[in-house]
Amino acid sequence: MKNQQTNAVPVQGKNVSSNDVLMSYPSDFELWQAFKNGSNAAFLSIYKKYFNSLFSYGIRIKDNEDLVKDAIQDVFFDLKKNCNGLGNTDCIKFYLFKCLKRKIYKEFKAWESQREDLAIQDSFSITFSHEQTIINKQIDLEKTRLINDAIGKLSPRKREAIYYVFYEGMSYQQVAELMELCDSKSARDLIYKALKCLRDFAGFIPVFFLINIPF
Repeated sequence: MKNQQTNAVPVQGKNVSSNDVLMSYPSDFELWQAFKNGSNAAFLSIYKKYFNSLFSYGIRIKDNEDLVKDAIQDVFFDLKKNCNGLGNTDCIKFYLFKCLKRKIYKEFKAWESQREDLAIQDSFSITFSHEQTIINKQIDLEKTRLINDAIGKLSPRKREAIYYVFYEGMSYQQVAELMELCDSKSARDLIYKALKCLRDFAGFIPVFFLINIPF
């Protein structure tokens, strides 16, 4: 397994420190365009902004820190190498999530068999956090435990869908693309089935989920 640094990225033959000043861009589209046009500062901004999110996401797909870090580094090396031929995006995190998911599967070879393995393993572990508990002030410690127990009983696919929508703020269309569903309606149906299961397991649905359901 390769040994990669997480606080520096090779750029044109040298390492750019994570302490370097980052440029600010008003939108993902403009940041991405700057990167595609050869801006090393934009490239580093993307790396710094999304590394932690990518790691948190990747470790849910495969609980192997070294593999996930290597996969993230490979994603950024590929982006840098192929920047001139990349398409446009107005949601960089979603774009990177798609790249990382493909890269992790590729690391394990046998695409179809690994997808099957991932579908049945205890993947996408998520918990109802303290911050989310504060949003719904009526939830006590016992109810928080019930929610987390209920989340643990969901299938990995349902947990994955909940993670994308409620923890990463993605749209139904983005969930459909990441999970290879037919369309956004399929993603919406999956979310509603997951919430119904949560209600059946825990006896209620937390306000945090209710107020953040996309239309």
